[in-house]
Amino acid sequence: MTSSPSQKQERLATEAGMTQGALSRMECGRGVPTLPLLERLAAALSSNLLISMSPHGGVPVVFKALPR
Repeated sequence: MTSSPSQKQERLATEAGMTQGALSRMECGRGVPTLPLLERLAAALSSNLLISMSPHGGVPVVFKALPR
């Protein structure tokens, strides 16, 4: 049995200690996540958290899967 995208989003939100609605808002760019929240999401995704800052604006955030 496969999970729907909303079920996967709900599971990730729960593992990161947040609501599905809050995760959805963040994914749509309608919220600014805190560093502790990004750390929880990285842990829930079993990923490294990569944040890059530039004097030209923008702060890309990337979750990179841990090597197996």
